[in-house]
Amino acid sequence: MSVKNEENMDTLKEEVQALRKQIESLAKVAEKKASHHAAFLSANLEDEVEKYQKLAAEKLQKALAAGGDGVENVSERIRQNPLGSLLLAFGAGYVLSVLFRHGK
Repeated sequence: MSVKNEENMDTLKEEVQALRKQIESLAKVAEKKASHHAAFLSANLEDEVEKYQKLAAEKLQKALAAGGDGVENVSERIRQNPLGSLLLAFGAGYVLSVLFRHGK
C-alpha cells in the first residue's frame, strides 16, 4: 500500500507541475494580450485626443473671429455716432448704479 501511495504522490506531483506550467503559460499569454490591448487602446485614445484638440482649436478660432467682428462692429458704430454712444454708455451706467443702490 505504501508503494501505491508513493505512486499516487508522484503522479500528483507530476500533475501539479504540469498544472503549474500551464498556469505560467496562460499568464504569459494573458500578459501579452493585455499588453497588445493596452497599446491598441492607447493609440486610439491618442487619436481621439488629437481629434478633439483640433476641433477645439477650430471652435476657438471661430469664437475669436466672431468676437473680433463684434468688436469691430461696435467700434464702427461708436465712430459713426460718438455722441449717441456716449449718452448710451452714460445711461446704462446710471441705470446700473440705481439698480445696485436699490439692492443694498
